[in-house]
Amino acid sequence: MRCRLGHRIPLVLLTGMAAHGADTGAILLAREVHDLGWIAFSAATPAGDWDLFLMRPDGAERRKLTDTPGFNETGVRFSPDGEHLLYYRQPAKDPVDNNTYGTHELVIADAAGEQPESFGNGFPWAAWGPDGKALAVLKPDGIHIVEVATRKTVRTIPRKGLVEQFAWSPDGGRFCGTANGLGPYWTIGCLDAASGEIRAASETERYNCTSDWTPDSRHIVYARGIIPNDGGRAELWRATPDGTEKRLLYAEAGRHIYGACASPDGRHLLFTRSEEDLGRVDQKKTTMAIIRMRDTPLTGSPAMTNRLDLGPGWEPHWRPSK
Repeated sequence: MRCRLGHRIPLVLLTGMAAHGADTGAILLAREVHDLGWIAFSAATPAGDWDLFLMRPDGAERRKLTDTPGFNETGVRFSPDGEHLLYYRQPAKDPVDNNTYGTHELVIADAAGEQPESFGNGFPWAAWGPDGKALAVLKPDGIHIVEVATRKTVRTIPRKGLVEQFAWSPDGGRFCGTANGLGPYWTIGCLDAASGEIRAASETERYNCTSDWTPDSRHIVYARGIIPNDGGRAELWRATPDGTEKRLLYAEAGRHIYGACASPDGRHLLFTRSEEDLGRVDQKKTTMAIIRMRDTPLTGSPAMTNRLDLGPGWEPHWRPSK
């Protein structure tokens, strides 16, 4: 095992940590995920701007993907083949916000953050297509299917109330995202790409947001949010695309859970833990963690033995092993 700076932790030290009551469950989970690809995410720098970072799923070998003091980089997503990434860039003076980051300048680069190419501000809430050669973009007049190579729209689909935090299923058949009009509050909507039919995958009587697909396209993971005036915390849930089956995956006292992302093999879940109800992202109160899918449902606490804490960061995404 390695620590977050990339130095290997000797087995004797791990044994000593366990003997002194350290979180042995988290140590075992760190060993389990170390070689399972890479994680990219946004985090604030000492200068106050937000850059993109890359690290192993156990927190080792952390390094920068971008270094741009004049900009904040957010919303990073790897292409399905793991060769490229997209992200959004905004002036560093503009606050990072969970509900607006996808409205800024779209950038596509290789997986190491090199050769960045600006697509400009006309590609809101872009999501990779299943082959990585197209993007689905949530424009005001509909969902535009855009060729990456030419930047040309090849198809437009009515958006049916989808408004933000948008994702295209790995099998290409559906879209999910935060939606209006399916209930009194934000709902996780699932839209069929062929028929244009949209359904509520989540409950409609509370706020829900930050959805994504499991690798098999059979489930949507999302933040099941609060009911206005009732308080509570956002929790990590899973639903079938038609909304007929829903279940709790993870909840934690004192934290809101957002931005869930399944590992490429679907066996682990990566997510953001926030002390605040986002909105505006506070780096000091926003961290990341990993749990096993097989351990769910889990209710968390600071001493949770089945949770691997990864430190400060927001909106992480998991790249397959290469």
